[in-house]
Amino acid sequence: MKLRELLEGVTVTECSDGVLDREIAGISGDSREDLRGKAFLCLAGEHFDGHDYIGRAIEGGAAVIVCEHIGEEYASYPHVTVNSTRKADAFMWSNYYGRPAEALKIIAVTGTNGKTSITYMLKSILEEMGKKTGVIGTIRNMIGSTEVQSSMTTPIPSQLYKLFADMRDAHVEYLVMEASSHALDYEKLAPVTPLIGIFTNLTPDHLDYHGTMANYAKAKAKLFKISKISVINADDTYGKYMYDQATGEKYTYSRDSRYADFTAQNIVYHGIRGSEYDMISENEAIHISCAIPGAFSVSNSLAAAVAARLCGASCKDVALAIRRLQGVSGRMETVPLGGDFTVLIDYAHTPDALENVLKTIRAFKTPEQRLVVVFGCGGDRDSTKRPVMGNIATAMADLAVITSDNSRSEDPQKIIEDILAGISDRSNYKVIRNRTEALGWVIANAKKNDIILVAGKGHENYEITATGKHPYNEKEIIKEAFAKR
Repeated sequence: MKLRELLEGVTVTECSDGVLDREIAGISGDSREDLRGKAFLCLAGEHFDGHDYIGRAIEGGAAVIVCEHIGEEYASYPHVTVNSTRKADAFMWSNYYGRPAEALKIIAVTGTNGKTSITYMLKSILEEMGKKTGVIGTIRNMIGSTEVQSSMTTPIPSQLYKLFADMRDAHVEYLVMEASSHALDYEKLAPVTPLIGIFTNLTPDHLDYHGTMANYAKAKAKLFKISKISVINADDTYGKYMYDQATGEKYTYSRDSRYADFTAQNIVYHGIRGSEYDMISENEAIHISCAIPGAFSVSNSLAAAVAARLCGASCKDVALAIRRLQGVSGRMETVPLGGDFTVLIDYAHTPDALENVLKTIRAFKTPEQRLVVVFGCGGDRDSTKRPVMGNIATAMADLAVITSDNSRSEDPQKIIEDILAGISDRSNYKVIRNRTEALGWVIANAKKNDIILVAGKGHENYEITATGKHPYNEKEIIKEAFAKR
């Protein structure tokens, strides 16, 4: 493929003579690879800048350097300067695979919490309509019923556009995907025009990267500047901001107000068995039953229902699909033990998510039941949320067991000390640094009718420590602990 074809859609600011007509065999941002015939793309990350490796890329035989700036010592080498190599990364891979997103009807979901649940609810509805559907997200990537390896919420462009191409080639009609703030900030979706963009909520998270909530919101808002239709949660503080940023057709949904375009009314909560409500719009009402408990599940199912109706789903398809969906892996998921107490696993790893899930459980537990929460906080991530989560856990649970959760390169004890800093004079907590030991202790000491929430890891089947990424199946560990009880 000629370089000019690869760079279609990219703003080129300067280039060597004749370089745009060169045949390019591939694209790489890794100077350690065999770069013969390839374009070397200078990507700047949090820790490394590809511009510092131009010399090594030239030694590796790169056919051309694609950069934002180039030093005099390399100026005579075939190169192209662009206004953003991040944006170029997305466009080049999109062009390389024949712009596959154009063949898909893409629904992208962004927000701090709820993305995964909404994507699986939408997948369920779209398949009820008879539509072949793909999913890209936190738990797994799916091409119809086929699972594809997943490494991050929104994959890097080389993987993302390959996935798009595979879905196009498999005749997928709808793609439902999670759009993370990092992905949007890194312009991974720059060549994409989603049919629908959905906003769930915005609470403090990833501030180690974004710095401020304003920057975090700005990154999320990029989705609504490129979407044909925007579906916005009017209940969230940042809902109006996202609505104002949206450039296409836009709709609001609300669980708490009757002034949105789509509202949840006559809500009835059935505790651990979920909830039911009427989705009301100007022209219709749909009765919806959702098996996933909690007020947040009303919001999530409402968002999915709105998007599905905008895609042409019938009222019957929406109601039937949501009723049939019994749950999403790692989202208020019951671990089947057969004992006289209940263990729930949830991905809650932010203050807002932890508070919401604890509030949900408190709403349906009886005064005689203990609520026990097991949680930790991730290393090499926003440390400001640690004391906040410590405060929430001890304020809302009868007992909080504080442990490790993907400590990465940080000392697990230091993370725990940060959590403890948010606990004032409460004594309803226990620290067990090793997560497996913490789970074993909680199961061994569970009382009749206890509700035990294990928060933080959810669907994850690994643990990341200073020594690397290791297999870690929390459900199996809980079952083994129960067998020893």
